[in-house]
Order: sequence, then C-alpha cells, then structure tokens
Amino acid sequence: MDKKQQPIVLITGGTGLVGSFLIPLLHDTGYNVRVLSRAKAVLKNTASFKWDIGAGMIEEGAVEGVDHIIHLAGENIGKGLWTKSRKKKIIDSRTLSARLLFDTIEKRNPGLKSFTSASATGYYGAVTSENIFGEKDPPAADFAAMVCVKWEEAAGLFRSGGYRTTIVRTGIVLSKKGGMLGRVLPFFRIRFLPLFGSGKHYLPWIHINDLCSIYLKILNDSNMDGIYNAVAPENVNYKDFVKTLAAVKKLKILMPPTPALPWKIIFGKKASALLEGSRVSADKIIDYGYEFKYPDLDKALYNLVT
Repeated sequence: MDKKQQPIVLITGGTGLVGSFLIPLLHDTGYNVRVLSRAKAVLKNTASFKWDIGAGMIEEGAVEGVDHIIHLAGENIGKGLWTKSRKKKIIDSRTLSARLLFDTIEKRNPGLKSFTSASATGYYGAVTSENIFGEKDPPAADFAAMVCVKWEEAAGLFRSGGYRTTIVRTGIVLSKKGGMLGRVLPFFRIRFLPLFGSGKHYLPWIHINDLCSIYLKILNDSNMDGIYNAVAPENVNYKDFVKTLAAVKKLKILMPPTPALPWKIIFGKKASALLEGSRVSADKIIDYGYEFKYPDLDKALYNLVT
C-alpha cells in the first residue's frame, strides 16, 4: 500500500516501553505512525511532533489527517513517593493530556475514527482476595484506582464526542526492555530476592507482544469499543512468579518473605501496591476472539529471558 493511503495512527507516549514495541508492529502491518513527544523524538520511519500539555499546545500537522489515536502517555505511577505534588502530576499527565487531545481533534480533525486509551488493572484496587475482577466490577477507593477512574473519565470525552473509544486496562507488562523484569533480574545475579510481604499477592501480567497485538486488534476491528482487561489468562501470585522465573533461568534463588511494616514505613500508602494484588479476568478479550500468544507464564518468561 502506498504510504499516502496507509491509515495514520498518532501515539502519545510512543518512546516508552509499550510504544517502542508497538510502533514497529504498526509499521509492519500497514499503518503510518506519528508520535507526540515533549521533545522531538528520532524514530525510524515515524514522524515526531511536539506537544506541551501545560501550555495546551500540539504542533501543527500532528493530528491533521489522523485516523486513530493511541494514548499511552502518563507519568510513571510506580516512580517516587506519592507526595501531594507527585499525585497531582500523575493525574494531570493523564487527564489534561486527554482533554488537550480532544479539544485539538474537535478543532482540527473531527473525522477521527477511533481513540484508544491505556488504563491499568489498578482500577480494581490493591487487594488480595478470592474475587477475579472483570470489566463490570466497580473501582476501588485507593489512589491507584482513583488515577484509573480519572484517566478513563478523561478518555470518555471522546465517547461523548461520538468517536469510537476503547480503554485497555493493562496488567504488569513483561518485556526484555525493562519494566518489572528489568527490576527483578539483577537480583538473580546474587541469587537473593526478598519478597514483598508473604509474596502471596496476585500479579496480573501480560507479555508485551500480546499487549501490542491487542492494540492492533482494536485498530483493525471497528466493532471493538468499551473497556477490555489486557492481562494473560493465567493468574499467579508474586512468589510463584519468582519461582517460575528461577525455573526458566535454571537458577536457585533465596526468596524469604519479609514483614509488611518496613515497606509501609519506607513507601507509605504506596506500599499497598507492593504488598497486595488482585486476580483479573481475561475472559472478555478472549470471548472477543483474541488468542493469546503467551497465555502461560513459563512460556512468556522463556521467550523473554532465554
């Protein structure tokens, strides 16, 4: 297909963990990709445009002619302590950016076909229980859940404007390029990884390949809208995650449980995200026809670390 005839996808947060995998996949499957970045990024075959959320500015030419937007931008919720100023920055990076995109599209490209926003399984709260959370379950009341609620409400601007709108509630993304694996693997060199608490909290996870394939499926299927959990169908707890990683790497590792109190002292309310975790259902996306390439943790880890 001639590049001028290729559907155009605009990605925010395109230089991050997910974007760096998603952009080549979109190129390979016939999409013309643009990115919005605070500083112009140098990406192969990808036009880069500047935006400034605080100033309410998106560079001319960024949204014109765009068919789809994938909104990945947002401050890393896992970075730093949740101070009052940090919390505001985390929320504003998601909500003000979505509003800026909506206002700009309304003025400069009302022919947009779809808007897809990232969200997170933190919507369901930091809780370890027998419940397996689905898309119809209500949000929790903790900070991470509140971020997701506001994030999704901001995406709802596009739905109210009549655009096809999809929200992807994403679990912990497993990738060779960083994320959780990047933080855990160095401990395997010393064969010692203390667990957060008992390690019995659940860890909703997804292989980067499956996550990006879900985004591609949403782009390709105009009937898809609404909310989808992006998690692998296999639910595991943190202790079993470490055990599986050790087995795949054929290493023995000490992983003693630790008391919750020190983590609470160090991280404050943020500690709940380290000590608790929910099981999350992948049934809806499976029922919609998505077939996971990496449904099992051992298969996913074998692909990523061997």
